[in-house]
Amino acid sequence: MKTNLPPHAEFLFFAEKLADVSREMLLTASRTLPEVAVKVDASYVTTTDKAVEKKLREIIISQYPDHGIYGEEFENINIDAEYVWVLDPIDGTKSFIGGFPIWGTLIALLHKGAPVYGMMHQPFIGERFSGDNGSANYKGPSGERRLQV
Repeated sequence: MKTNLPPHAEFLFFAEKLADVSREMLLTASRTLPEVAVKVDASYVTTTDKAVEKKLREIIISQYPDHGIYGEEFENINIDAEYVWVLDPIDGTKSFIGGFPIWGTLIALLHKGAPVYGMMHQPFIGERFSGDNGSANYKGPSGERRLQV
């Protein structure tokens, strides 16, 4: 899937693909009752959290084997790499379990330890909020637009 785009643009495109994969998995799983466990920090984790993060990790490793991954559900790998992906497969697991539509996937990219891109993807309501060091953007049912404060 490597492209001839500049690295930054290639990574933004790749993050969108990761969000697409999480969307499909999460929308399917949101119609079922996943197995739930309580972690040491008293937060919830489901079989869906683990399945989504596992799949995203597989995709990252296959495309960018030299990149690191800092994830919520599994051991971090290669976190001293030049580029490190940060994953939270279901931000709002308690809402996900309860059937409330206020959950999503968080995807970020660090370059030499500094954040360069982040996305909040909310599959159930079809919205994505993303930003880099120069812009913030919305993509959803009402179209696409740049965000400003």
